[in-house]
Amino acid sequence: MIPVEAAWLHDAVWVYARALADALRTGEGARDGRAIAVRMRNTTYRSVMGYWVHMDENGDAEGNYTLLSIDPTRSPGLYPLAVLHKTAPELRLLREIKWPGGQAPLSEPPCGFRGEKCVSHVGAWALGASGGTLALLALAALALYRGWRYEQELDSLLWKIDFKDLHLPDEDQRNNKLITSKSVRANFFQQDSSAGVNTSSTNAIGNEKGSAGGARSSQVSLSSNPDLDFRYSAIFTEVAFYRGRLLAVKRVRRNQIDINREIKKELKIMRDLQHDNVNGFVGACIEPPNVCALSEYCTRGSLKDILENEDIKLDNMFIASLVGDIIRGMIFIQESPLQYHGSLRPSNCLVDARWVVKLADFGLREFRKGEMPPSEPTALRSHIDSLAYLSPEQLRAAGWGKDSLPTSLEACAGSPAADVYAFALLLYELHTRRGPFGPDAPPPPALLRRLAHPQPAPYRPPLEALAGRFDCVRECCAECWAEDAAARPDFKAVRARLRPLRKGMKPNIFDNMIAMMEKYANNLEALVDERTDQLQEEKKKTEALLEEMLPAPVAEQLKRGKRVMPESYDSVTIYFSDIVGFTAMSAESTPLQVVDFLNDLYTCFDSILENFDVYKVETIGDAYMVVSGLPIRNGILHAGEVASMALALLAATRAFRVRHRPDHRLLLRVGIHSGPVCAGVVGLKMPRYCLFGDTVNTASRFESTGVPLKIHCSGACKALLDQLGGYVLEERGVVAMKGKRDQVTWWLRGEEPRAAEARARRRAHARDLPERGPRSSLKTRSWKNQVGSLHRCCSLESPKKLRFASGNHLESHTDSVLHHRSDEYLMETTGETRAACPALLAAPSLREHASVSCPIIEQAESCGVRLVVNGHDPAGVPLLADA
Repeated sequence: MIPVEAAWLHDAVWVYARALADALRTGEGARDGRAIAVRMRNTTYRSVMGYWVHMDENGDAEGNYTLLSIDPTRSPGLYPLAVLHKTAPELRLLREIKWPGGQAPLSEPPCGFRGEKCVSHVGAWALGASGGTLALLALAALALYRGWRYEQELDSLLWKIDFKDLHLPDEDQRNNKLITSKSVRANFFQQDSSAGVNTSSTNAIGNEKGSAGGARSSQVSLSSNPDLDFRYSAIFTEVAFYRGRLLAVKRVRRNQIDINREIKKELKIMRDLQHDNVNGFVGACIEPPNVCALSEYCTRGSLKDILENEDIKLDNMFIASLVGDIIRGMIFIQESPLQYHGSLRPSNCLVDARWVVKLADFGLREFRKGEMPPSEPTALRSHIDSLAYLSPEQLRAAGWGKDSLPTSLEACAGSPAADVYAFALLLYELHTRRGPFGPDAPPPPALLRRLAHPQPAPYRPPLEALAGRFDCVRECCAECWAEDAAARPDFKAVRARLRPLRKGMKPNIFDNMIAMMEKYANNLEALVDERTDQLQEEKKKTEALLEEMLPAPVAEQLKRGKRVMPESYDSVTIYFSDIVGFTAMSAESTPLQVVDFLNDLYTCFDSILENFDVYKVETIGDAYMVVSGLPIRNGILHAGEVASMALALLAATRAFRVRHRPDHRLLLRVGIHSGPVCAGVVGLKMPRYCLFGDTVNTASRFESTGVPLKIHCSGACKALLDQLGGYVLEERGVVAMKGKRDQVTWWLRGEEPRAAEARARRRAHARDLPERGPRSSLKTRSWKNQVGSLHRCCSLESPKKLRFASGNHLESHTDSVLHHRSDEYLMETTGETRAACPALLAAPSLREHASVSCPIIEQAESCGVRLVVNGHDPAGVPLLADA
């Protein structure tokens, strides 16, 4: 058989050859493809396969199609059945069509080509039914499993505790017996009205002698028992240890108990209840006669114990926190399967170590059903007192509304409205601390009968006791005491009404206390910092005063508690000076004038000393003693420091005028000497840093043998000054001194300007260096040789200035550093109107050494001020001692 591709190739070659032949006949080239392609379009040819094929204007072949089928009359194979031409779109049958089944097939299957028209929901229905069945089976299985699990939990008795497992405080003495004494019943209803005193129900349990091992009255100490690992010093109810836990034991007065399904469900519900304000139920003992319920022990006792303890003060924050805990606990209980508390009273509101209230003694209605009343009179009295917290409808249901007394004291069923009524009584008692009905309440039997009778008017506690409390408390109590139970609000509404009580507070009192402690700690920390800063300031002042009295290194040793050992110094320079004619002037002046005069003079001297490496030893009357070279050695610089200081003091003295004697000229006599000394602290009270040695006496002799307004210098000091250079000295000659041999002495005339400037720069550089140790706050830290920059002692805030300057010299100015106004001072002003224009101090050396503390400068920053020395202007000339 020839493949069809060969036929297609034959037809293509034949069509091309025919078109090429036509092109050649017309004279067109064989390579002209466009001409050949044109002759191929709109032509018809007979295919080698036996049918005609037409090519349209686009060159597409419009071929004929043959329908093949099986011919039953012929051998197996496909034979032509019909022919379809494109030009005439009709099917021409070559023979009769024989359809399978005797009829032509449909153009589309009834269910569609993909079965989309015949969708069956049977599978989905079957799947849904099976799924639903499985879900129902799963739910049934789950319900059966939960029921089985629930029954297993009920039957497992997880709450059951063997009484033998309880470790009682006095177990050895009681021999595991809780009930040994005889039952005693007293007629409480015939007691006097004075018996109507509120007594803690917890005491009733503890004092009932019908209980044995572990029964205790309120606040009985167990710390004396060494066998118990018990860290609490006081207990408020009967307690026992169970697996290392301290539990509270609640006695149930029943001779026997049958555990049925209702009791099991009740105990399981109690065991599953967990809340911060609900006391956790641990289990129960059901072995007669030791039937009891066990719960967590709260170390603070109950609210009744707190209210009866006058040492505990309840403020608004305390009460608001306790009330909030009670409300949260009651909301949880009423939303639980229990639905109500039924016995809300202060004795059942326990307080744990964090001062959180936990509600107790609720539920267990079936477990305590048929419980006998207390047999001990005190416990019976406490039980009757607790009935005052029952609502009026509960009292009427118990038989208190009749003329006769009820025959049974068994508790009646409670309700959420009754809990709200009891809460209002508890809220009233928290604020008044005088019982639920105040101090004027009738005895319990009469009180219960009055509460049960709503006529003529319902008996309620007096609201006058809440006059000083929040308005919301009085309004809430009045609403909660409504006679109609349906008119009382629920606890969520009560919480909303009492929200002003807890405005700005934490959820519980412990958090409030922590917040208060943190606030107090923060305030205390700030206060401590403030006091510490004040202490540091006072310490600095004390240290500064000590360093003014003693050299800084010596003062530092004394502050450290060390003994200051005497020390020898090979070479120091001592300055002595006194005032010539001081005795005569003192005789002609009043003591106050003498004091003011010396204060002005020595304040001026002290301010000048701060610019030199010297130490002021003492002043005795008009005598002034200064030393350099101790306690910190400075080589031979001590001679230059004392010499420069003496020149500065002498220059300041020439300009100084006595306040009360302005015409009197001050005559200063100075003597300096260099040599060895021994120095040390003498005395414990008012200790003095004293110098000893012949050098001190010799320096004093040089001062006494000198002349006014001159500096008498020894040969030893002159030798050191020559080594330093820059000082002008003049030989005086041989001078006879008392107690000393004749000596050649010298006059210190002045200091060369270039050397003075070099020393001034050296001192400024030394002052600018970082301090190696503590310095007195009264000491200067820097000295600027420039206009408008004054020494620190110029300021009125300087402790020295405040301490030494007289009162009428302490006039402050807000814009300038310091202004001393005194008509007695020797000043010379330039300019007719004293116009403001800067002026330098005349003498360079004096600019360095002078201080505004001296009364020689009236106004340092005012214009046209020049320092006048002996009527001359020494600007630009060396500062000489006799200028």
